[in-house]
Amino acid sequence: MSASADRRDLHDEAAEWFVRSRGPGWSALDAARLEAWLAADPRHRASFDGVARSWDATAEAAASPGVRALRSEALAATRTARRRLLSWVGLAAAMLTLAVLGAGVLSSLRLAAPEPGVQVYRTEVGERATVTLADGSQATLNTASELAVEYTRSRRGLRLVAGEAWFDVAKNPDRPFVVTAGAHSVTATGTSFNVRIAPGGMHVAVTEGRVMVAAADQTRLASVGAGQRADIRGGALRLFGAGPHGGDWRTGRLQFDTVTLSDAVAEMNRYRRTPIVLDDPGLGGLRVSGVFEAGEASGFVDALPLTHPIRVTRSAQAVHIAWRGADKRSSGM
Repeated sequence: MSASADRRDLHDEAAEWFVRSRGPGWSALDAARLEAWLAADPRHRASFDGVARSWDATAEAAASPGVRALRSEALAATRTARRRLLSWVGLAAAMLTLAVLGAGVLSSLRLAAPEPGVQVYRTEVGERATVTLADGSQATLNTASELAVEYTRSRRGLRLVAGEAWFDVAKNPDRPFVVTAGAHSVTATGTSFNVRIAPGGMHVAVTEGRVMVAAADQTRLASVGAGQRADIRGGALRLFGAGPHGGDWRTGRLQFDTVTLSDAVAEMNRYRRTPIVLDDPGLGGLRVSGVFEAGEASGFVDALPLTHPIRVTRSAQAVHIAWRGADKRSSGM
């Protein structure tokens, strides 16, 4: 192998280590392996430091207005690029995209409008996207979500077509901010709240200010304030305090506080392409607590056998959870 080819291979390896160290699922064991690789050869650390310097320089460039304008075009190529191992030659071009990807987070993704005046934003499974709207409000889309935006002079209209979104609303009492999801709507003038589509209705959680929830016929169901969560199904609405999934999904983490395993699995599967399957319905009653990363490499599946009488088997199609032996005790985690 020539010296130049050897340098390219070393740069490829350093680039892979660097990107992995800033991605989801990075563990203490991974960090130890990286340190061992760096210590094995002075050229390893030099290559790794070179990648880090390139990253920092590219991050500065990413803040420029011109680059921000090009991000949506760069993101269109992200799905293809992420399926390949980053090479040193491609790393500089990929840096701008990775700078906004972070741990699987997209900065903004705009699709062709289905009709004039409407902008559509969509995320795939495992992706999240933050969109800055024309009035300065922000919408953060969770995994597998779609949002259509249509602003008029008198109304800021949005339609959550699928999934879940968090809204930080710029204050404007004269121009209501209205999010519709199925047969219901949420109206605010300036606040922060979350909307998630559910079978036959939706879930709304408010962290700041107050929103008004209404049915399809414009019948007002309830006013929901900061610290409250509302579950809406048809014409019925129930108010709660903090919900069972208390973690902020915008950080890429999910928190479970003694929820059933069936509920926890359903939540984790929203972020996975390879689903988790309970082989026995009786497993669903086990209780789960903890904070886990969303996605395939969350640690959730690996943690279960440590605290529950279960075993885990994996295939290309699914991750199966079954009882361990004949032991069917319920336990907490």
